[in-house]
Amino acid sequence: MADLSRGNKLGRVDGLQRMWLVSVSVVIVAAVVVGAFLLLSSQSGESVEVHGAFFRRGAMGGGVFFIAYNHGLVEACIVGVEALEPSGIRAELHRTVIENGVAKMQGVEKICIPPGGEVRALGVEGDGYHVMLIGKIPEDVQYVRVRLILGSGAEIDFEAREQHLETPAEESHMGHD
Repeated sequence: MADLSRGNKLGRVDGLQRMWLVSVSVVIVAAVVVGAFLLLSSQSGESVEVHGAFFRRGAMGGGVFFIAYNHGLVEACIVGVEALEPSGIRAELHRTVIENGVAKMQGVEKICIPPGGEVRALGVEGDGYHVMLIGKIPEDVQYVRVRLILGSGAEIDFEAREQHLETPAEESHMGHD
């Protein structure tokens, strides 16, 4: 009888070990599937979209402003930028920082967008980020074409139309026409 009770105990131990191995196997397979999904979604440039893009002209260049949405499940970082049109213009990623009431522009290496989030690259009206255009923009140019380069290697091309700033004198003059 001692042998029968020992056999039952061994049978229960073997059953528990099998259940444990199956559970661990399921967890490992699920982790691999989720990891592969996250890796693939992080390499998709289509998870980042640019909306509301515009540019403002300056004396020797200008700034491009936009809102970048990350529809992906992992952080997406903009690591580079190019000015496609007009030719002869250089573009850099910048951030405006206010120190002692003075706005200073600093170059940045990247702009990261949280998963499911956004970055308001609207200069001081947003998160401080923007694309700095360096070089004289011809007077007849009404839009610029820009390419953002993501850390995954994906590229996002978009067009930014010129937005004119109204000065108080222009606003009051416009009301008297």
